[in-house]
Amino acid sequence: MQYSRRAQLVFEGMASRWEEGWLLRPLEEGDFPRLLELYQSNPFYNSVALEEPPSLAMCREDQTALPPGTSAGQKLFLGLFQGERLQAVLDLVDGYPEEGTLYIGLLELHGKAQGRGLGKRTMAALLPAAVQAGFSRVRLGCMEQNQPGLAFWRGQGFAPEGGVEQNGRWIVKMQKEL
Repeated sequence: MQYSRRAQLVFEGMASRWEEGWLLRPLEEGDFPRLLELYQSNPFYNSVALEEPPSLAMCREDQTALPPGTSAGQKLFLGLFQGERLQAVLDLVDGYPEEGTLYIGLLELHGKAQGRGLGKRTMAALLPAAVQAGFSRVRLGCMEQNQPGLAFWRGQGFAPEGGVEQNGRWIVKMQKEL
């Protein structure tokens, strides 16, 4: 995959910030069984975010789904591995919803990795890489029912900036200036 220049810089910047034994890399179809297992390890998130149980088809959809007006080269669909175990998935989009913005479409940790600082470590790798790549802000949407997620994002310095209804669920739009 040929990524946009800034997406490539974010990936390289993040990948260089992990210690030995950890690997950040693009997810491929062969990773989908591990991705499905990660998704299945989060029953609370699934209950507030999904209308049906996770599936391999959902893994494929997540890998290729793009926001309006973006192209495949703007998207990073990354897995964070500790050894052979997929510990986190991260979906990033360069330039959405506007130029200079890095959009986090998904940050999901394996259920067994939650509460151990991995989300904070992931953001500690992502935010400096985003600055070095030339982004001025990071945006995301978090479901209002996902109170642990909202608390995490607020703790990372993200502020609400309104919201939108999507599929009968309220999504809190959040942003962080870099």
